[in-house]
Amino acid sequence: MNIKKILKDRFNYPFPDMISPLAATLQEVTDTQWIDGELKDLIPYSTREKYKRTKTGFMSARWWPTTRSFDRMLPLGRFMLWSMYNDDMYEIATAADIRNAQERSIAVLKGRITPEEAQIPLAYQLYAIRKGFLQFIPETSINRFANTLNDYFDGLEMEVIYKQHKIFPTVGNLLNIRVRILMICAFIETIEIQNEVTLPDNIYSHPVIKRLYDLTTRIIGYFNDVQSLLKDEESGEIFFNVVKVLQHHYQLSKEEALEEAIRMHDADLEEFHRLQASLPDFGEWNNAVSGLVVGMGFFIKGWQSVSLLETERYGANGFPQTGELLKV
Repeated sequence: MNIKKILKDRFNYPFPDMISPLAATLQEVTDTQWIDGELKDLIPYSTREKYKRTKTGFMSARWWPTTRSFDRMLPLGRFMLWSMYNDDMYEIATAADIRNAQERSIAVLKGRITPEEAQIPLAYQLYAIRKGFLQFIPETSINRFANTLNDYFDGLEMEVIYKQHKIFPTVGNLLNIRVRILMICAFIETIEIQNEVTLPDNIYSHPVIKRLYDLTTRIIGYFNDVQSLLKDEESGEIFFNVVKVLQHHYQLSKEEALEEAIRMHDADLEEFHRLQASLPDFGEWNNAVSGLVVGMGFFIKGWQSVSLLETERYGANGFPQTGELLKV
């Protein structure tokens, strides 16, 4: 099964394929100042090299390609790196560890406690993300961003419980939890840093916009599950891969389950296009809302492009192993 060919040929996205000219510079900062600098005492050398090959600087440049200044790109790139390392670290944690990290992480992001008071490994990174974001967006936006990360931690706790008990969720439960654990909704909240527009809260909470948040996450989730299928099979971490869930519940072959996952992906992509083409009338905010949805498309296409062209995270020995990660 040629996964890379499937990802290239079967996942067709008519969104702009863009990359910021700041990509290489951001990757240099990521590698030298953050991975080999601020995080060096948290990450062993061999693991640091894997995070460099993950290319989160290039991921950021593809996800926020129209960001006008490097100052704006920096906190976005820091958030991208944090999201990878935090997710890897807490995938192997207990539910209690996750709840502790959740409470303290959100408190740091909302400015309620200091990194020293938080006493969690990545507290200083969260503090720096908050400080960086506040240069460009208001406190209300930071709180909305933090609330979506709170949902991420809720989902992560659910995922860990399923995995620890080696239970497959239903397809419906999987999709609902994946909307949280992929963290995409938190990333969508950061599009306003790129677009330099903060929309009214009633737009962010509008049912059509919230549905587009969910569809963006689901579309990337299908791609990600196919992308990591062989890795998940090798590691035994199969309980939250949609292909394996379909295979288990419906007694399908791997090939049949893969085809069903692609069909589900295509149905969600079609709905995304339909909603994008007929957005509600938001009056003076119409152009800004359109820009928000275009940003979601950057995420979808950008993840495919960085996966095929730059990151080594899903290749041989590209993913940090359990023993390489900090114990929480």
